Amino acid sequence: MNTQLTPPPEHELRPATRERQRDELIGIVDHESAQAAPRRRFIPLAAAAAVVAVAAGLTIGVPALRGHDAQPSVSGAAGADAAKPAIEPLTATEKRKYVKECDHPMSTFSDPAGSPAVADEFKWVKPPADTHAVAWVVLSYYGGRRNIACGFDAKGHQTGWTPARRGETQSAVVQKTGAGNGTYARDVARITIAIGTGPATEAILRNGFFFAPMKFIDTLTRPAPDSAPKYTVRGYDANGKLIYSSPKTYREEQALLDGCFTNPEGTKVVFVGGGRKDTPPVSQCRRGVAWNW
Repeated sequence: MNTQLTPPPEHELRPATRERQRDELIGIVDHESAQAAPRRRFIPLAAAAAVVAVAAGLTIGVPALRGHDAQPSVSGAAGADAAKPAIEPLTATEKRKYVKECDHPMSTFSDPAGSPAVADEFKWVKPPADTHAVAWVVLSYYGGRRNIACGFDAKGHQTGWTPARRGETQSAVVQKTGAGNGTYARDVARITIAIGTGPATEAILRNGFFFAPMKFIDTLTRPAPDSAPKYTVRGYDANGKLIYSSPKTYREEQALLDGCFTNPEGTKVVFVGGGRKDTPPVSQCRRGVAWNW
């Protein structure tokens, strides 16, 4: 099912829009519809709808998620916990403002039954001055089946928008969707992010979303084919084993975006990239991963 929405005005979310044009090409695959046609490669501008705030009067639900504490700690990764950036709760004013801006009429996740619950909310403690998103809220819709993580910069402007649906097919166990944020499957217990091949920053993992205080790097510029990627992301399991690594070169990154992947069962192609109009057989596509939160 291809659903292309109207992009937002240029002055709203300009950095996030540029980020999504490269890093959110995989987009939302509606796993709830067994009859949905394979997605073609396009810019999923459902995320671009995050520029319109709803009117006042939003009901804020009780926080439903409690971070990643229930999952096993990472062994074989010395110092990982100590290196994680510190966070603190939002103020009541910040929470109201950010929830209102994150939930809006144009969102494909809007729940006609009522306002969303606030599943998570926090801000970084003393983040670097160039951090793209210094605060985050995660809204939960339809009883937790659909979720949105929204990031905000130091001036309170929305700079990030990461959607996820329970059971949705994603391209890998780690899916970076913005500067220092994205989604992960339950097999992942630790994630690090670096700019290029620079020093890595530990991300915090919270109920299927990961976050790190990172600088925004324009990913639209086409570098040399064998150059290093703008971001390097790695994921580890609870035993410290590397189970995900982002492409090492732009050539590898482009090959993934131009490829295809199936549902987790390997029985149906759900994404086709590279502008292909035909649907390749499942044997030619890598197997996708369910967002199992």
